[in-house]
Amino acid sequence: METLNNKLDLCERGNYSQVLQPLLAQYSATSVQADKVRLAAAIAASYIQMQQTALAEPYLRFAYEHADTAVDKAAHAIALGNWQQSRGNADAARASYDVAITLAGSDAGIAISSGLNRLKLDGGKLSATARISSLNAYWQRLPAVSKPQARIRFAINLGAQAKAIGPAGHALAYQAFDYARQLAQAGQESRLLLEALDQLAQMYEDAHRQDDALALSDQAMLVAQTMQAHDFLIAVEWRRGRILRQRGQTDMAIAAYQRALDHIEAIRTDIPVEYQDGKSSFRETLEPVYLGLADMLLQGADQLNAANKEQQLRRARNVLELIKQTELQDYLGDRCAVESARANRRSSTLAPGTAIIYPVILPSRMELLLETAGGMQHRSIAVSADSLRAEVIEFGSNIRDNLSFKPQAKRLYDMLLAPLDSLLQQKKIETLVIIPDGALRLLPFAALHDGQRFAIEKYAIAIVPALTLTNTAAREQQGTNLKTLLAGMSEPGAVVDKLPAVMVEQLLAAGPQSATATVATSATTGRQLSRGSFTRSMRSLPAGKSGADSNAAMSVTDKPAAEKLLRHQQLQQMLSLNGVDEEIRMLEKLAPGQTLLNAGFTVSAFAGKIKTGDYQIVHIASHGVFGGTADNSFLMAHDDLITMNGLQQLLRAGEKNSRGLELLTLSACETAEGDDRAPLGLSGAALKAHAKSALGSLWPVSDDAASALMAQFYRNLSSPANSKVQALQKAQLELLKNDNYSHPFYWAPFIMVGSWL
Repeated sequence: METLNNKLDLCERGNYSQVLQPLLAQYSATSVQADKVRLAAAIAASYIQMQQTALAEPYLRFAYEHADTAVDKAAHAIALGNWQQSRGNADAARASYDVAITLAGSDAGIAISSGLNRLKLDGGKLSATARISSLNAYWQRLPAVSKPQARIRFAINLGAQAKAIGPAGHALAYQAFDYARQLAQAGQESRLLLEALDQLAQMYEDAHRQDDALALSDQAMLVAQTMQAHDFLIAVEWRRGRILRQRGQTDMAIAAYQRALDHIEAIRTDIPVEYQDGKSSFRETLEPVYLGLADMLLQGADQLNAANKEQQLRRARNVLELIKQTELQDYLGDRCAVESARANRRSSTLAPGTAIIYPVILPSRMELLLETAGGMQHRSIAVSADSLRAEVIEFGSNIRDNLSFKPQAKRLYDMLLAPLDSLLQQKKIETLVIIPDGALRLLPFAALHDGQRFAIEKYAIAIVPALTLTNTAAREQQGTNLKTLLAGMSEPGAVVDKLPAVMVEQLLAAGPQSATATVATSATTGRQLSRGSFTRSMRSLPAGKSGADSNAAMSVTDKPAAEKLLRHQQLQQMLSLNGVDEEIRMLEKLAPGQTLLNAGFTVSAFAGKIKTGDYQIVHIASHGVFGGTADNSFLMAHDDLITMNGLQQLLRAGEKNSRGLELLTLSACETAEGDDRAPLGLSGAALKAHAKSALGSLWPVSDDAASALMAQFYRNLSSPANSKVQALQKAQLELLKNDNYSHPFYWAPFIMVGSWL
């Protein structure tokens, strides 16, 4: 039992990933029912904290159903209710809390726990006065709770709810947190004491009582020295850094921010990818720490001598790299893929003629960090984050809708590239590697304009999610030695019956006649640009937000067979991609390898080819969507959907027989418009596939232009003299020189992600 208790204690202290596998092993091995119940509860808590919430349910239900006593059963009912509440099932959560109250009888702890959780669930429907009245009633009952540890937890919960009400609840919040602090101190409950001190310190900071906030932070630091409490120390050091920065003590503030960042790195694998309310843990709690440190480092760089300035800029660059890594972890919901890419990265010295640009978007300014073979420099641009985002969104929209875009192209060029022009010319830069930030991920950099030329006429432009995740070693194979697997779908098959329900509803919303009319005017049945004059066929899914819910499959089981057949045929017609046949035929002549087309492009056939490890390029010409997360991103094979995780499994299956995937091309995928996380999907796909580079597009592309560009790209790639990004640049310039495709709508959305070599 000592071993079991030690494991449960690790769970109590928040070390979930460390203890999960031993807990699972012991759960399978034990035959003692009481131990199994305790283990099940701990396993469920671990899964919930690690945001694998679906895996928690069977263990929660087992603990609830097999608890020995009514009070234990009630406690597990509360845990189940909390899980249901986190999953958005409010009615089930209420029912679980009510069961807990019924089972517990007069037990004060269960009554308060159930009541506080139910109040959190329904508090938004009550007035502030009613919520405070309810909280005061629970406050009065706290002394009746027999276990001091439970009393402390309830006091912290109660204080947090009172604080959330606003000023009317602050007096009760102070009282509850201070009570929790005193009780935790007396009982030597270190972690709970840290939590109470943190809550009190935050209230003092919010009330601009900085000395009190710092004093409580000092107390928390003393407590934390005796234990592993990285999670609390993140908040403590970050708060200290904020206050010191406000007081103008920049060096001390930087040191505090750095310590906060070090604590983050120490427990990176244990921090939940998303909170239970759906907010990103990165966006809410981690990004401000990273960005605050980078901000101060960049802001103070100009006050240093040349050697120290270079060192500080590199330090800022390293912090930015951590931001980029965490963003991808957050998007993918998968730390393993990112950590694997970081571990397997091979790099080469930055070549002359190549420059790396890190734009850093801050609330009231943008920093441009430039790295070349000769060192690092930076420029600061006065622009608000909101106005920059609006400019980027409107610029892309105007290009897609064939509206005036040149003024915005010039303004954005002046912000992003003009401040660096003289340096780029001095260094004879030909290749720009851009690590975009926020809304800049949606920006077609190739279409920026200096007043005389587009950026693509001056530079080959690559997009990189993070240098530390990019294999920048030179290509081992060149030209025709790169064997290619071509997979294309011009005529969808059974996959149309596997589409997300939301997408199907959007596709069919216009009705069969409207859909038929669309097909008659567009070979790909893509949407025509609403305000513009482009009439060429589009490689787009007719529904603009088609990636809204890729987890919900279409349910047609209750529909008559004739109706299901009609829907199937309509969807097949709407999602046909006639230009894919021509594209595949052209590429067969340029890229030696194998072809899977239409009925031949099944998931199993694709997997079979990949497993051989024979291919260095995988080219997929089929519909696909990159949404706001990896969960609502997918590709379409002829018979089924290929999710991001599915793509990872398929492409990695052949790794042991392969020298690695040089390039993953997705020639008909689209990115959710206006969502600055969505372009991370292309980076994520490359990462999960262990591909050095990926080629895709920022918006639905013209069928004819895509086919022409892809053919030219592979011709260019066959020459050892061309890097991948140079091959793309030259293909884009060919379209620019063609009167039919000279508008940036046709060539600007194509981006090379990852290795540019």
